Amino acid sequence: MITFLQQYTTLTDSEITFLEQNIPIKTFLKGDILLHQGSVCRHVYFIQKGIVRLYYQADHEEKTAFFYQEDEFVSSFESFVKQTPADHFLQCVEETTANIISAEHYQAMLENFPNFEFLARVVMEEELIVMQNIISSFFTLNAEQRYLKLQKEDPKLLQRIPQYQLASYLGIQPESLSRLRKRLSEKTIS
Repeated sequence: MITFLQQYTTLTDSEITFLEQNIPIKTFLKGDILLHQGSVCRHVYFIQKGIVRLYYQADHEEKTAFFYQEDEFVSSFESFVKQTPADHFLQCVEETTANIISAEHYQAMLENFPNFEFLARVVMEEELIVMQNIISSFFTLNAEQRYLKLQKEDPKLLQRIPQYQLASYLGIQPESLSRLRKRLSEKTIS
């Protein structure tokens, strides 16, 4: 995480020491829930290895909104900032190792180290861009176009996530995803 943050700014020795002493690293198992819908989010995670899925429970179905991967921060940012119940889940798609920033340490970072205020803004700006891209893709692209976009931008992700979660992310049923993949592979062959 320190290496990642130093892409944006030079951290002081005291900032690095604070991170090393207060931000633990933990490995979560595949399927572990980091946040339940209705719970107040008390952590921000920085993923070192693995994938975390953000999903909603609606009409007795899981609706996947996004997959967070290595070198990304994940949290229920509204719940974390406002300390209100989250309206979604965060779940590990595979074994995931992450730094864990508690709400208390997050506040201490912002209050004691101005550099972290700048970094928090950078992270929030990146999250805003991600969310706008997700919204845009659902309004402007059909499922096939979203699949092709994901295939072009992050082909390795397609190999790492279960088909039913990918289908949910694309807004289609798993059977439709199978047909879509078959149709696309036939196009490639001909």
